Amino acid sequence: MLKKASQKSPRSDPEERILAAAIELFAAEGYASVTVPEVAAQAGVGLGTLYQRFPSKEALGNAVFRHCKRAWAAATLDIWPDDKPPEIQFRLYWERLCVFAEVHRDMALYNERNPIGHAYDAESLTLREELDRRSEAALQGWVKAGVVADLPFEVMAGLIHGSFQRILELPVAARRRKVLMEETGRAVWRALAGGG
Repeated sequence: MLKKASQKSPRSDPEERILAAAIELFAAEGYASVTVPEVAAQAGVGLGTLYQRFPSKEALGNAVFRHCKRAWAAATLDIWPDDKPPEIQFRLYWERLCVFAEVHRDMALYNERNPIGHAYDAESLTLREELDRRSEAALQGWVKAGVVADLPFEVMAGLIHGSFQRILELPVAARRRKVLMEETGRAVWRALAGGG
């Protein structure tokens, strides 16, 4: 049974409730499995209200994508420690990623979904390309420093985020997940650094 987002928090802005409901549902079930009426019901708004703000399911999907990716970037990439050595950068990134997942679990789960289930609009595509560019620059900095193996960006990102996603999705207690995340972070760094 769906719970209305308005029962979960005192948010009064329908757009915020719609986004929160869509994030929760897309994270749990995937974009393709969720209907617009389900999002409206979860948000506690009528279909007309939802469609006034998001004229299509794809428009809603793109709004969710941008909202979640910008929140992730603000928590991780926007405060990048350029002056720190690569291992410290990785540890800080991993720690921030874990904190983001603790505070915004649905957004973290959504962010790790690939593919997202719909086409990117121009604004979402631009954001994705910018975030990929910034992420790749950070990882290439580690390669240039001679600390990690010269692997393609996709492989390095897969090691980091594939491992993170696997642990994030495990049906375990929060305390156990935290321990697993710490161990996984150390293992991912060793893999990136060539086992050394």
